[in-house]
Amino acid sequence: MSPSVPTVPAQLAMAKRMINASICAYQIQEKGWTYGPGFQPLIERKVQGPGDEYYYDVIAEYQDAVGFVGHSSTYTPHFVASGDDKINAALVGAMSDGNMVISLRGTLPPNIVNNDLLEWIKDWIQDAKIKPTPWQMAKAPYTNVCNVATGFAEPAMNLWPHIAGFMDTVIADHGSTGVVITGHSKGAAMTFLIASLVALHYPQFKGKIQVHAFAAPVTGDTNFCNAYNGMGLGETTHRYQVQNDMVPFVPLWTSEDLFAAVSMKGIADEIAWVLAALGVAYYTKGGYSAVGDFTYFNSSHQLVPGAVVGTSALPAVAATLQAGLNGNLADFGVIAAAHSAVDSYRPCFT
Repeated sequence: MSPSVPTVPAQLAMAKRMINASICAYQIQEKGWTYGPGFQPLIERKVQGPGDEYYYDVIAEYQDAVGFVGHSSTYTPHFVASGDDKINAALVGAMSDGNMVISLRGTLPPNIVNNDLLEWIKDWIQDAKIKPTPWQMAKAPYTNVCNVATGFAEPAMNLWPHIAGFMDTVIADHGSTGVVITGHSKGAAMTFLIASLVALHYPQFKGKIQVHAFAAPVTGDTNFCNAYNGMGLGETTHRYQVQNDMVPFVPLWTSEDLFAAVSMKGIADEIAWVLAALGVAYYTKGGYSAVGDFTYFNSSHQLVPGAVVGTSALPAVAATLQAGLNGNLADFGVIAAAHSAVDSYRPCFT
């Protein structure tokens, strides 16, 4: 059962900044973002990435809420898009409070205007790599036998050399008293992996690493979680979840099993559901676990003090999912809407 602790104002204040940082990471695009009708950013500057054809759109509404060292009209954080079709992305910047922020982009949304449907498909294929892969939590020869989901390990390792280089630049240019790591969805899953790499390779930040993960899927096995906590990261890791968002329960959360919480109508559908659950359990070798504490918001974006996953988030999303699977297709829309960084998670902190 995921721990719940009293959510303090300072944590929520940082979370408000970090959900905006997470949204900023979505503005890193191979072709530059094209907005839908009705959205007019107050300030937009399209900045080309270093040495390649990708861009970051500076949007004041989000970027100035992060608290970078400079105003959005003049300051651009370091950013990168990498991997096949640039499906991995991250930004690193200095903040006015002395910390640096590392923000990891979540799964790309489809954007037919930009003709990047192929990128979206490839991103989801990467996410679907649920099989475990070894993850080093200590310097050789003192390695821990830890495993994490391949679909999150691959982009994290792909981005890490760029992130480390940006960190070195921020430290040289501004100094840094700590590191705050954030992301939404796939980006949130990577926060735990990047936090372990920062702790491993930048020992000067021991005890000064925060993680704010929004809608994070479960990422690593029990050994990973134990090693993560052993590095002192668990105490400053915060997970945020909105009612009806099912992504935090995928691919399989061992102690909070969404498959077991849903019952299908009819023998054929029930058999198919059980087989799907068994398949996920097989490919993940029993599933993964969560690290950090848990902060929960209801569907009206209101904080639910003292909420515990097993008695709040799990039964709520199970009921909505089950209704959708049993024919009430509108509930699938409820689940999809609950996952939105802009429309679901950001309003929780305004």
